[in-house]
Amino acid sequence: MLFLLLAVSPVFALGKPVPKTPEARQGVLVIEDFESGNFLKKDSTWWIFDNLTAKPGPGQNSRYSLELIGIARDWYVGGIGKYIGKDASEYNSFDMDIYGTGKESGVIKIELYDDDNGNWQIEQDPKKGYAPIYDDRFVYELKVDWNGYKHVSIPISEFVDNNPEAGDNIWNPQQIGGSGGLIQMQIVASAVGKTGKVSMKIDNIELRETKGKTQ
Repeated sequence: MLFLLLAVSPVFALGKPVPKTPEARQGVLVIEDFESGNFLKKDSTWWIFDNLTAKPGPGQNSRYSLELIGIARDWYVGGIGKYIGKDASEYNSFDMDIYGTGKESGVIKIELYDDDNGNWQIEQDPKKGYAPIYDDRFVYELKVDWNGYKHVSIPISEFVDNNPEAGDNIWNPQQIGGSGGLIQMQIVASAVGKTGKVSMKIDNIELRETKGKTQ
């Protein structure tokens, strides 16, 4: 069951010269493990928008995670995003660890943007909730309703293209023909109730190449 999330604030179009893009190793693309502790500095590839507060928190088996908190306004709180700029064609699973604070921890919408017009950036229309104009946005919504850490593994096939009027409506994050591949991701947060709040931590965000059935 999908949960309603309202229009979000703009993200900034980013070009090729950016610092510290995700690290790739065999079978895994590490988008962020938060271990630097300074991932939210001004020169970072991360951005934050609207009423969501994001700050370093303790990790499960590591120094840091990313704590997300905020008060809702008509369910919606805000979000975070990260520039990626990688060929993600070999991966079929989106994975991360999520620390929940109970049944009303919040709802997150994970957004993946691929580059269909080959310019290494995402142009957006502020009149249409900042939807991509030329590129695809694939989304998956998840209600966080548990206590403690849980590993979440989401098949890429379960992400849905939610802007069919733009892009080619195909998940094709390859860096071919000038395409930047998987350009960026966002995590948009809302509360379970209209005037509720979001309270959770996320860690170890990765894309994985899995074999067989993904749980």
